Amino acid sequence: MSINRDRKMVGDVQDRGALKWTALMLPEHIRMLREWKEEDNRVPKPELDEFDLHALQENIEIAIVRTCQAEIQVWKDNQLHYYTGMIISMDIHTRTIVYDDSLSTKRLSVDEITSVRLMD
Repeated sequence: MSINRDRKMVGDVQDRGALKWTALMLPEHIRMLREWKEEDNRVPKPELDEFDLHALQENIEIAIVRTCQAEIQVWKDNQLHYYTGMIISMDIHTRTIVYDDSLSTKRLSVDEITSVRLMD
């Protein structure tokens, strides 16, 4: 059995690949790297002005009247999520919209919606 069995020839240099980093990776380092990666994936909440809110309301109303498919963009947990379905109604009292995707009927908060795009 060879002592250098993990080494590979990379050009003229023998390299151990990822093995050389395993001794340096403490649980604290791994946790910090995961937090750093999550922080990089965060998306700031889009600021909607009065014009954007009015256009959003119009698109929701058009989707309800035309009963067509719509792509709904929602900002939740520092991420943008996309939902596709037919918007059935908008409840003003609970500030939610009800939409029907291919599996079931679901509700979304109006405060989390950032855009609605009609799919014709």
